[in-house]
Amino acid sequence: MNMRISPVLIAALAVASCSQPASAPTPAPPPEQPKVQPEVADHATDTAQPAVANGQVVLRSLGGSGLKFNGVYDSHGTGDIHYIMRFFERGNVALVAGRQRTGDRVDLRDLLKQDAKSGKDNLHNVPVERRGDSLFFTTMATRGEILYSGVVAGDSVRFLKHSRVTGKKAVVSYGFVPDGSKWP
Repeated sequence: MNMRISPVLIAALAVASCSQPASAPTPAPPPEQPKVQPEVADHATDTAQPAVANGQVVLRSLGGSGLKFNGVYDSHGTGDIHYIMRFFERGNVALVAGRQRTGDRVDLRDLLKQDAKSGKDNLHNVPVERRGDSLFFTTMATRGEILYSGVVAGDSVRFLKHSRVTGKKAVVSYGFVPDGSKWP
């Protein structure tokens, strides 16, 4: 078979072999994402790595999470020790650990206010991150962080607590106690 190569084809091949290698096509920029406005912003001082916008901690509503906001969640430890947390719909949790006996002058539940200040009376007030059906928050103990990862389970919440100081991990369940209920 006798083939004739066109002079135009030869010229095109010569030019192609002498020119710069073709660069990969530039991908189109991703579509612009809508800017998410915080639902509520507030100051908090007790979280290791809070979501921050314009110098303020960003809180996202916990509505629809299955949490109850008209009471506390209590994990009764040994003896008179209680670990109590109260979630607020705006996106934060206040928690405290301490002794609670029937007839005590101070009710630990009264310390758990939406704007409670962290650091006094073993009290923490931190933002809660919600991803799907999971809840996450971090408290700062005297010696370091304690990470909480958990889920709502009916009338209780269950958290994996992980101390970054000791490396210890424990699963802790907290039962719901409605406002106005007598306890402990």
